[in-house]
Amino acid sequence: MISLIVSFVSLVAIVIARITFKRWFNHLSLYVIIWCTMILLYDLKLFPYDDILPLTWFYIISSCLCFIFGIFTIISARKLFPLVERNTEESKKSVKIFVDGGTTVRYAILFFSIISIIGAVQHWIILIEKFGSIPGVLINANAIYILNTRGGIKGQVPFISNFGYVSIFFSAIYTAYNKKFTLLTFLPFLGIIIKEVATVGRAGMLLALMEFLFTFLLFRHQLNFISVRLFKFSKKNALISFTFLIILFITSASLVRLSRGATETYSGTNRSLSQFKDNLILSPSLYLYLSGHIGVLNKYSQGDGENTSFGQNTFLTFYHILDKLGVIKRSSDYQKGYFTPMWINTGTYIRELHADFGLTGVFLIPFLLGLIVTWLWYGLFKNNSLIILSIMVYLYIIIGFSFLVMITRTSYWSISLLLIIISIKVIEKIVIFVYHKRLKR
Repeated sequence: MISLIVSFVSLVAIVIARITFKRWFNHLSLYVIIWCTMILLYDLKLFPYDDILPLTWFYIISSCLCFIFGIFTIISARKLFPLVERNTEESKKSVKIFVDGGTTVRYAILFFSIISIIGAVQHWIILIEKFGSIPGVLINANAIYILNTRGGIKGQVPFISNFGYVSIFFSAIYTAYNKKFTLLTFLPFLGIIIKEVATVGRAGMLLALMEFLFTFLLFRHQLNFISVRLFKFSKKNALISFTFLIILFITSASLVRLSRGATETYSGTNRSLSQFKDNLILSPSLYLYLSGHIGVLNKYSQGDGENTSFGQNTFLTFYHILDKLGVIKRSSDYQKGYFTPMWINTGTYIRELHADFGLTGVFLIPFLLGLIVTWLWYGLFKNNSLIILSIMVYLYIIIGFSFLVMITRTSYWSISLLLIIISIKVIEKIVIFVYHKRLKR
């Protein structure tokens, strides 16, 4: 019954989102699909999950309604106070960064990808020096994971791996502009995958995948709005490339799981799921990863809360900066775990918002998220600004990660966004300078 109700409500919401935003891909549809999928998977109970508690349902429904309310606050405001439309010819100007046909963007992708790969290799060198060899690193993956939970391994050049996300952003807009996938499209993923395997992490790879997909789809919308020519793709090229990206992500994440030495022996597992225990890709841990976080939210709802400081999860990067300055003691990068009946320590972004701000966070943050991203949505299609696009993409990433964590707690979310904004301004100035220099010849 729960699955039927959730499916029906989600379908209606997606149709409303399509009518409202005039495109199938939008933030309301994204939010609904992510949460509908997780709830439906949880309700399958291929693991012996507990029923979702009334209080948990209250958190989920309230945050969703507040997100929707934020969206329609902007839509209502636009109807009550209509903006003056820009001149049609002015709105059809090309994006500044592509006035040279994309040559500078291509070089930027290569440049930032190489920096990312160098950072990943440097991290591996440190690990090899510590554990003796590449097999030694893989064998000690669990020890590396524990070290990362306690502040990481010393010696790595800080923040250099974040340039991988900069290259992914430019790769996505270049691919959308160029109207085809090439080897250059996939190069930025190399450094991130190498780094994540070294750090025994998966969230960074998921962020990279989301960043590329969201940037690509939103920039295509933007191009089709501001340009007189449609940016259409070969369906075959797009399907093959997106399939490859998803398989690459799942395979890399599975490699991390295997390097941790994780066993697929979950007590109480449904027999239909147990038969996939030796499968590299479709394993029980993948089902757990996509469904179990509601179980953590469920367990959290039963407790008396967690001893967290104001905004400790949401603004964890800021807390780490204060720790380096000696103002406060460093907070752990990892949250408290719960048995669902499997042990998981991530319980959706609702769990962290409630732990940080109480009920106010559950209501206010989704409302502000819906409000700001809708405001940027309309700004995106009235301007040629890549700055708006980059901020909007990273807000979409918050929505994309809402089933798992409040992604703003990671340093690579905030730092990579800052690097992208700076890079956009620098590259735009380079492109315009070179373009005008050529015109004078």
